[in-house]
Order: sequence, then C-alpha cells, then structure tokens
Amino acid sequence: MPPSITLRRATPADLPALAEADGRAFGQHYSDEHLEEIRRLFDPDRFLVAVDAGEIVGITGSYPFDVTLPGGAALPAAGVTWVSVAVTHRRRGILRALMAEQHRAFVADGLPVSLLTASEGAIYGRFGYGVATEHREAEVTRRRAVLRRDVPDTGGVRQVGTAELRRIAPELHRRWAAQTPGALSRDDAWWDVLLADHEWQRGGATALFHLAHPDGYVSYRIDRGAQTCRVVDMATATDEAYTALWRTLLALDLVETVLARSLTPAEPVQFLLADPRQVRTVGQYDGMWARVLDVPAVLSARRYGTELDVVLDVRDPFLDRGGRFRLRGGPDGAECTPAAGAAPVATIEVTALGSLLFGGADAGSLARAGLLAAEPAVVRRLATAFRGERAPQHGTEF
Repeated sequence: MPPSITLRRATPADLPALAEADGRAFGQHYSDEHLEEIRRLFDPDRFLVAVDAGEIVGITGSYPFDVTLPGGAALPAAGVTWVSVAVTHRRRGILRALMAEQHRAFVADGLPVSLLTASEGAIYGRFGYGVATEHREAEVTRRRAVLRRDVPDTGGVRQVGTAELRRIAPELHRRWAAQTPGALSRDDAWWDVLLADHEWQRGGATALFHLAHPDGYVSYRIDRGAQTCRVVDMATATDEAYTALWRTLLALDLVETVLARSLTPAEPVQFLLADPRQVRTVGQYDGMWARVLDVPAVLSARRYGTELDVVLDVRDPFLDRGGRFRLRGGPDGAECTPAAGAAPVATIEVTALGSLLFGGADAGSLARAGLLAAEPAVVRRLATAFRGERAPQHGTEF
C-alpha cells in the first residue's frame, strides 16, 4: 500500500462519508432516514477506514453476533461488513491491508471466528474464508402445491401486526437459532432495523404481513402485479410450526407463486408436498462465509456425528493461525489441543475448515477439490463427523 494512504479507526462523524462510499460501491442510496437507522448498528470502533489526502478510499467494518455450532453451543463472532475500496484506488493493496489489520484485531480481542456475506465470490478465499452456508431461491406454485394427505393440520397460526411480532419474535427466533447451525443472534437494534419496513425496502410490494404460531413466525410481502408472495423472514422452533406456517402461506388468496429466497438445499417444504416438483429452484448461491481464527476454541465447542481422534495440520497462510491440532470428540463433547510434534493424519486449508464448521460442506468434496488431504478412510470419518443433522442457515443478512 502506498505510504500516502493511512489506516485509522472510524469516528461517529464518518458515517455519512462511509455511506456515500458504500453506496458508490454497491449501487445504493442512503436516505437520511436510513442513515439514522444504520447509526443504531454502527459502532465506529469496529470500523476501519483507509484515507488518502483526507478522502475515505477503503472501508471494512464488523457487527457483533453469536453464532450457533452443531450441538447447540454459541460462540461470539465478528460479522464483517461494508467492505469496499474506491474504484479510483484499486490494485494498491488497500483491501489486503484493511483485512490484515481488522483480523489481527479480531485475534487480539479473542474472537474465535469471523463471518461475512460476499458480493463477489473470488475475493475472500485469500483471507481464509470458506463458504459455510448456502441459499436456495425457490418458487412454489401455490394452486398446485398441496400437502400430502397424511400431513396433520395442527393449526395454531394467527395473523399479527408488526408491533405484536416485535414483542414475540425475538424469543421465537432465539429458540430457532439455538438448534440451527450457522444461525446468528439478533439484538434489539437488529430487530428494530429489520422491522422498520420503509417504502424503499418494499420493491413495489406491500408492507410486511406476519403470521405467528406458538413455535414460530413468518414475515412476507405481496407483490400484486406479479401475484407473488415474497417470504422475507421465517423462524420455526418445531416441525409443527414449520408445517403450519407453510400450509397457511400456500392458502393465500390472489397469489400464484410463493417466492422464498433463503431456503436450504434440501428444504423440508418440498417433501411435505404431494408433488415435490411444485418447489422449483430458480437459483442457488453461497450464503455466509466463515473464517476460523482460533482452531482449538472452535473445534472444542462443536459436536460431531461420530467419535474421532485425529491430528489435523491446518494451513493458514494469511494469518498464520494454523498448525497441528489433536481433535478428540463425538456427539457428547470435544477437545482440541495444540499438537506441534504429532504426525498429522489430515492436512486441511483454513478455508475448508470454515466450510466444514457448520456441517454444510462434505469432507469428501473438499478432498476431491484439493483442500483436504488424507487417506480415504480418514476422509470418510471426517465427513461423517462434521456433517450436521440440520442444514446450516444464518438467517440474518448483514
């Protein structure tokens, strides 16, 4: 990075300039109303800026979350966000300098893992991130989407307004997150922002409508022109709530299609239907990326699908947080400790460890891609151990 460019922490007064830079990078405009809303989430101490002759030319920031691991443990995590470099200052090492400084601070603060959602998929692997959750965008033909006859109709769904949802949803979401690998916590500021429901958020559709069940909720909009119900947010703590809410969505009048953009690759709704073809995948994308910062802390907190006792050689060229570690664990607990002198049975890139973290990736696929090296029997055991019972979902875009 040229010496004329310096890095510093953001200040509260920087927010308008940060919003302008972010708007240029991602093609959006922040109204004064939106800016005041964002200010509730904005902690300047968590944002780093690159400055050239007084102009902000690069940004990275983070939000604090807790993230759920397989087995139900939650770890503190940094949700990296607002990452951009001005188009006039590309190819000068600014992004690398920002990411290095930011992630060194994460390590100094004792954070075990960092997370992000990526606008471009080719950027973050070099910094140790691997795809940890996947989004499936699907359309359901409402009139033809009939639940199987043997699926019980347990009822329990009611229509609620935003004020009531704001009161009941945090606990319902917390219950969902506690059992969903990759799920992110939401504090009061996040709930206020997510339910503000400004006109510019609606994309020509209605304001948010909400359905509630004792064990879950769903928020959606109706696009009358397209005769489409757009699912915006859904969290269910029981299978009964999941089924009941989907049954109600599929009973909406004057709707031809239900569009859900954040389904898992093998979402249960398609198996509830008499004709699974009525759930049509229209896109599949990477969701959240994970970056392991503290290998022993993360792997000790996780639970595993089978007993294992292995020495892993973790490769981390960006932060040098890798090394050799002995992992002993299973369904009831785990312990991961440094093992510098031990012979490894598997060598794994830190990007691949991030992909395995929440159980969404297959160790065999990572081995075939050259990100994991081990004997076939070891790869099979790692695949069984790291695979989660539930597909990971992060649930909150940041």
